[in-house]
Amino acid sequence: MRTITLQLFTLTAALGVASCSGSDGSSGPNGGANGVGGTGDIGGATSSGGSMGVGGGSTQVGGVTSTGGVVSVGGATNTGGAAATGGSASIGGSSHTGGAISTGGNNATGGTTSAGGGATGGRPATGGMPATGGMTGTATGGRAPTGGTNATGGLAPIGGTKATGGANPTGGTSAAGGGSSCPFPTSFKWKDNGGPIAQPANGWVSLKDFTNVVYNGQHIVYMSMHDASNYGSAMMTFSDWPAAATATQTKLSTSTVAPTLFYFTPKSQWILAYQWGPTKFSYATSTNPASATSWSFGHTLLSEDPTGGSSTGPIDQTVICDSTNCYLFFAGDNSHVYRASMPIGNFPGTFSGPTSIINDASAFEAVQVYAVKGTGQYLMITETNGSPRSFVAWSASSLGGTFTKIGTFASQSNVTFTGTAWTSDISHGDLVRNNPDETQTIDPCNMQLLYQGRSPTASTTYDLRPYRPGLLTKTN
Repeated sequence: MRTITLQLFTLTAALGVASCSGSDGSSGPNGGANGVGGTGDIGGATSSGGSMGVGGGSTQVGGVTSTGGVVSVGGATNTGGAAATGGSASIGGSSHTGGAISTGGNNATGGTTSAGGGATGGRPATGGMPATGGMTGTATGGRAPTGGTNATGGLAPIGGTKATGGANPTGGTSAAGGGSSCPFPTSFKWKDNGGPIAQPANGWVSLKDFTNVVYNGQHIVYMSMHDASNYGSAMMTFSDWPAAATATQTKLSTSTVAPTLFYFTPKSQWILAYQWGPTKFSYATSTNPASATSWSFGHTLLSEDPTGGSSTGPIDQTVICDSTNCYLFFAGDNSHVYRASMPIGNFPGTFSGPTSIINDASAFEAVQVYAVKGTGQYLMITETNGSPRSFVAWSASSLGGTFTKIGTFASQSNVTFTGTAWTSDISHGDLVRNNPDETQTIDPCNMQLLYQGRSPTASTTYDLRPYRPGLLTKTN
């Protein structure tokens, strides 16, 4: 937001434990029956057929896994014994945690996958030989371990990789070094969604300065709004992008202009940071971000003004934390980006001693800073004061370090529109965060920008420009 606008996470983890089927026949010393069922496995794969003892071969100590059952923990598998000829091992099952895998033994010839191959998302087995001619299975519907890759179709782990077809990780603490298969982005190309995803309701003129998190399967968006006379703030929730068009837009009782929304894990609080409160920057707290009436407003985030008397003073704040500190970044409409910090144990609270860390003509306002998953790097975006508006990208290896300009982040030059471009401005917004916590983590494999755009032919004073929410998806 220019001169008067500012920058506008409960664990959803259902424990996917399938029923444990009992033992239907035990392994015998001579030609015994297959063990069907066996002990269970949380999120493990199916044990098909159990282990067949032929000629006195030893059976598994610790048990094979069954569909949906519990992995045997600490049990040794086929310790010193040869595996049964033709017997089937776990199909894609998780390895035994802490157990020795086939110490000195060979795997079944012609059987399905042995203890050498871990399930998708599970911990791989150590030391096992793959079965000759066997097939690799995949755990389906299980819950992945904390921090691991998820089972196909299962719930995502806390802070882990998103499930294929499953739910996003919710409420977990992530770090800039978390797992991801995409590198830190140094070039950007985008495709627009095809026009505004929503129109202002309630007779309002514009919607702008968006902050967006995904929580409990819902997009939660807080934003600035302007009616015919004044600025205020509003929120809406919706399940997917098409539903944004009919989502209820609720005005807040307190103007939280240019907000930043995130879940502060250490104290289990939702934070809404904003400008135009009782001090330079303020914050509100809540336990239910989907409710516009749940907030406690008016807490001081910053009372100092390091801008030296710029036309706006401090503007467009964002807050981001690593494992040690929380940082406040903001602009001044004066080509500067400012930063302050405090120990994470002191947050939420009042920042002090902000200093300029960037002095560049392209750093006008709408500062956002993100941890880029799996890269150990941080991405900053700043809005330029050009005509039209656009964003520039910056990078750093630490939140307290030096940010170096990368180049254009989003502008008319690298956005593809369907048909005629509905907007010339790519202005104040937020990268969509599927992890809503204080680390402000984004996935470089799946980047979307919820931004404000407007008709290129609309000509009016800044406050009354008819901004609408638009959506960009990164394509390179």
